[in-house]
Amino acid sequence: EHESTAMQSQLPPEQLNYGATAAHMRPGPLESAPRSSPAKKPYLVAAVLCYANLINFMDWFIVPGILLDIQQYFELSDGDTGLLQTVFILCYMLAAPIFGYLGDRYNRKSILGAGIFFWSAVTLGSSFITELWYWIFFLSRGLVGIGVASYSTIAPTIIADLFEEGKRTTMLSIFYIFIPVGSGLGYVLAAGMAEATGDWHWAFRITPCMGGLALVLLILLVPHRTQRRTAAHRALSISGTIRVAAEKPGLQRTAKTTWCQDVISLAKNWSFVWSSLGLAAMAFITGALGMWVPLFLYRAQVVQGIVPPCLQESCNSSNSLIFGGITIGTGILGVITGAEVARRLRKLNNKADPLICATSMFTSALSLYIALMVAQTNILYTFIFIAFGELFLSVNWAVVTDILL
Repeated sequence: EHESTAMQSQLPPEQLNYGATAAHMRPGPLESAPRSSPAKKPYLVAAVLCYANLINFMDWFIVPGILLDIQQYFELSDGDTGLLQTVFILCYMLAAPIFGYLGDRYNRKSILGAGIFFWSAVTLGSSFITELWYWIFFLSRGLVGIGVASYSTIAPTIIADLFEEGKRTTMLSIFYIFIPVGSGLGYVLAAGMAEATGDWHWAFRITPCMGGLALVLLILLVPHRTQRRTAAHRALSISGTIRVAAEKPGLQRTAKTTWCQDVISLAKNWSFVWSSLGLAAMAFITGALGMWVPLFLYRAQVVQGIVPPCLQESCNSSNSLIFGGITIGTGILGVITGAEVARRLRKLNNKADPLICATSMFTSALSLYIALMVAQTNILYTFIFIAFGELFLSVNWAVVTDILL
C-alpha cells in the first residue's frame, strides 16, 4: 500500500485518470479537497446530478405511460410497439461503453452537458412527429437512448469521486432512488398530460424544459474536475492507465491503454462479470415491467369485464397513474432498505452484498410470477404482487452499483 501511494504521488496531475473504482484504503495526502471549496459543495453537485437523473428516467418512461395512445395513433401492433423499447435499449447498450471510455479520458462535465442537451432536444422534436412518419419516432427513441447512456454511465462516477467510502454508498443510494421515482413520475406525467390536454404529444414537451434547467445548473454548479477521495481510486483504477506493479524495484511508469485492453482487463475480474450478468437480468425485468405492465393491467381488466375496450383516440390512463405511484413508493422504500441492510450486514458477512441481491431477486421473481398467474381472476392481488416484485427489485439498485464501483 505504501509503495502504491508513493508511486501515485509521483504521477503528474494530467495522468490521474477519471473513474469510479474504489477500495478500502486510508486516505493519503493527495485526497483532501481544496481548502477553498465549501464543505457543502459536493452535496450541491450531487443534488444537481440527482435532479438530472430524475429527468433522465422520466424521459425514459414517458412512452410506456401513454403506450395505448401511441399504439392507436401510429397503428402499431404489439410487436412494433416492443420495437420502440428494443431500439432504445440497443442504442443505449452500444453507446454506454463508448461514453465510459470517453469519461475516463475527457472532461466528464462536457459529456454530461452534451448528453442532457441532446436527449432533451430529441424528445421535444419527437412531440411534433405525425402518424405518417412513425419510423422517425422509432429513430428518435434510439437517439434518446444514446443521450441517456451518456448520463447514466458517467454521473455515478462523479458522485463516487466526491465522497469517501463511508458516505459513498449513502449518496449513491440517494442518486439511485431517482430511478424508480423518475420512472414513476414519467408514467404520471405522461398520463396526466394526456388526460389534461387530450393530446399525448404534450407529454413529450415537459421534460425538455426540465432538462434545460438541469443543463443550466450543471454549467453553474458542477466543477470541471472532481478529485478522487481515496488513493485507491488512482492506485487500482484500470480504466485510464496501467500502472506497473511496484514489486519490481525501480520500475515506475504509466502507459495509456486502449479500449480493448480495458475490456480484457475487466473480463478477468469475475466478480465484475457475474455482477454485470446479474444486472443485465435485472435490467431485462425492469424494462419489461416498465414497458408493458400498464397495458397488461388494462387488458386484464378488460378480460375481467371491469373496463370496456378502448376504441377512442385518448384512452383511460388510470393504470399508468396507479403503476407510477407504486413504482415511486416501492422504489424509494426498496433502495433505502437495500442500502441500510447492506450497511449492517457487511459488518457480519463480507459476502453480504451479493447475498442481498440474490435473495431480493429471487423474491421479486416469485412475486411477479404470482402476479401473472392471478391477473385473469383478481386485479387487486395483481397490483399487490406487482408492488412486491418492484419493491424487492429496487433493493438491488444501490447495492449492485456499489459492488461494481
